[in-house]
Amino acid sequence: MKMKCLVVVFSAAFAAFALSYKYPQLMCYRSFLPELEETANFARMGIPLRTVFIANTVSANGRQYCQYPPVWRGMGDYDFAPVDAQLGDIIKASPNAEFSIFLDLNTPVWLTRRVHHDSYNEITHALSSPIYREEASNYLDKLVCYIEENYGDRVKSYSILCGYTSEWFERNLRQSHVKNLAWRKWCSERGLKYGLSTPTESDLATAAFEGTIYDPATEQVKIDFWKFHSWIISEGVLHFSHIVKKVAPGKPVGADYGYYMICDKDPGGVGNLDYERVVADPGFDCILSPATYSGREIGGGTGSMLVVGTCRRYGKRFYYSVDQWPHSLKNEYGSNYFKTMADTLAGNTRNAAFALVHHANFHWFDMWGGFYKDPEMKERISKIAAIQRRFADDDSVPAADVLIVADPDSAYGRIDPRMAANDELGPKKGARCPEGFVPAYGCGEEFRNRINHVGVVYDVVSFNDIPHIDMRPFKAVVLSDVWTISPEKEKVLRDHVLRDGRTIIWAYAPGVSDGKSVDAGRIRRWAGVDFKTPGVTTTSMGGWNAVYAYDYRLLTPEKFRNILEAAGCHAWMDERVPVMANGRLLAIHVKDGGRKTVHLPHRCSKVVDLLANRTVATDCDSFKDEFTTPDTKIYETIYE
Repeated sequence: MKMKCLVVVFSAAFAAFALSYKYPQLMCYRSFLPELEETANFARMGIPLRTVFIANTVSANGRQYCQYPPVWRGMGDYDFAPVDAQLGDIIKASPNAEFSIFLDLNTPVWLTRRVHHDSYNEITHALSSPIYREEASNYLDKLVCYIEENYGDRVKSYSILCGYTSEWFERNLRQSHVKNLAWRKWCSERGLKYGLSTPTESDLATAAFEGTIYDPATEQVKIDFWKFHSWIISEGVLHFSHIVKKVAPGKPVGADYGYYMICDKDPGGVGNLDYERVVADPGFDCILSPATYSGREIGGGTGSMLVVGTCRRYGKRFYYSVDQWPHSLKNEYGSNYFKTMADTLAGNTRNAAFALVHHANFHWFDMWGGFYKDPEMKERISKIAAIQRRFADDDSVPAADVLIVADPDSAYGRIDPRMAANDELGPKKGARCPEGFVPAYGCGEEFRNRINHVGVVYDVVSFNDIPHIDMRPFKAVVLSDVWTISPEKEKVLRDHVLRDGRTIIWAYAPGVSDGKSVDAGRIRRWAGVDFKTPGVTTTSMGGWNAVYAYDYRLLTPEKFRNILEAAGCHAWMDERVPVMANGRLLAIHVKDGGRKTVHLPHRCSKVVDLLANRTVATDCDSFKDEFTTPDTKIYETIYE
């Protein structure tokens, strides 16, 4: 394939973003189990930081998240002896242990009985209850005070957990008295008059435009409900993070939250769409996410469920969980992604490389124990930890020329894809357009996964980040689910995106809504062709190019490769393999080994294989290296 190289302007990509992080980069060992022997092993590998989950909750698989007795025993009744036991055991195993404390705010059984809501399944209902908020606030304040007084010198961070899987999710759309009261108050404060109760699930499961997108002219109440649904959760995250911040003002505070890039789910339905307000808040410091659950297979490119560019904009690090079952341990949630020791090494290294390239904190998450028993894996973790320490102060920007844009504003207007407007579809089929597919599947995650198989470097931002970005490095922008384009959003697009010969990739119904109504006739203005034009089309729009596919499934990795190459994006590899890079680090993951050529974006004085500690090439704009099957390489690239 003919390669189209360009000089990536590393220093310009996020020149306006806050790149001075307030808190240092962290790497820690995490497990739901005590795993004291592994705690000591990780300390010997140079990772003394241990995540501790002080929990009162049973997981969805019936296991206790915490193996120690509960601390939160009743209304104003706290027993801190289990905290001493839990932390004391770790200190005995690892005398220099430091702690990243996870604090469970889910309702214990006794509080569930009192407030009539289980926060694990009904977090918005619990957060709407004054009793829950008061009791949880008091508990959190007393618990953090105790930890700070007795272990504060060892604590490096706090995280607050609540909701389904303790990640601030909710799947329940039933009505309740407390949530209806909160809805009325929320509407009143915004001058909205919608009645006494939240919309029913059956109401929310219908949409005027093809059964998929709400019409603001007739269905604004549904759009506003999803805003309210996410607002309750974000307000809860901020309320509790501020309590921790007041007690421990010098410690970073975070939460597992803000999952936008989630496959086969909807961030509106799970209540995570108000993540920008949370990340921007000065009392909130670190957002946490596991590796995406799609793209984990060998040869896949992984990625974060978070919108990483928004974290960067506000100078907030994110925690990235490396939490994949090894080949030697049966995955109780489904088939293993890794089949061999080589898979385990390459897959885990790929995920760690993602964290390194994006300057993330990260967990080696030994979920239920046994993930890192193999000596080969321990050796690899030690080497990665050494790389992390060496580059801990680096803030190089992503070497991306492809930009994927998340748009919560549009996502509020899309039906939850798990809902079935037609009972014949069944509860797991989701809301489908007349042609039978779920449009813009996964809010951009599916496109991200496909671009991972193209051999280019991408970045992910929110629509509201665009005015703060120097757009010059980006040759292609993916706006796969931007269905709402108001006059204000149009100005952002015209001023910053739709220009400079850039290629814009749209799917399904771009701009069908202007925030006041839906009209399929608007789509041609953005797509360059009429709604439902067959195939994948490319149209010159005078200063920019529109690529449009009504059916997102037609935008295969092969099609993306052709589109991005034509746009002038830099192909780092001839093969379609995942590539991650910033101004100093380059990571390449391959399913099949062999001698491969890497094309650099501009001349490099030195390329070093950091895991093997060897110089691969000097004074080059490309280099060759030998890869095993499978493999992940992490290089230091020293540009002229």
